[in-house]
Formats: sequence, C-alpha cells, structure tokens
Amino acid sequence: MLESVTLTLELSELRSANEKALAQLSCTAKEQFDRELAEIENFLLSLYRFAVLAVRSEQEIERAAEVWRETLDVIDHAAEQVQTLATGQPGRHPSVDRILEIRSAASDMLQLYA
Repeated sequence: MLESVTLTLELSELRSANEKALAQLSCTAKEQFDRELAEIENFLLSLYRFAVLAVRSEQEIERAAEVWRETLDVIDHAAEQVQTLATGQPGRHPSVDRILEIRSAASDMLQLYA
C-alpha cells in the first residue's frame, strides 16, 4: 500500500541554505571552487524542479506566478553572487553558465504565468 507524502519547503529555509552555500563559496580555496560551485548549481536546479512540481498542482495562475517570482528571486541573487565570485577565480567555470541557464529557464516560466 502506497502512502502519499507531502513535502513542505519554506522559502526562508531555501534562502538561508543558499546564503550559507554562497558564503562558503566566497571562502573556498581555488582548488575546491568548482566543486562548491557545482553544489550551488545542483541546489538551484533542485529549487527550479520544486517550483515546477509546486506549480503543476496550483489552481490559481497568480499563485503559480508568485511561485516563479520567488524562485527567480532566489536564483537571480545566487547568479549575481556566483558571477562576481567567479571573476576572482582563474579559469573557466562551466557551472556559472549552467546557473545562468537555470535563471533563464525560471524567467521563461515566470513569463508564461505573469
């Protein structure tokens, strides 16, 4: 017998986790920078996926738009900080490009609902 499980995520908790990861990234040695950056990328991708799932069951278009506004706000903030931190690190950082792609996808989703 399968049971249904409801997962509730508070945006403040997600913002807090994101801020901790970004703070840790700013203190990371260059040898570990890309690994930490990839973790932030994975976090933002998960946040995007949670928004997709949340909107799927939403009945009101304005509430769905609000989910995407809040999601985009978190991703925007992270993308700005990641870009700034990456400019101070030598080399190319593929996760930065993928984070910008996640940001673009979230923006496109907001456009659909707004």
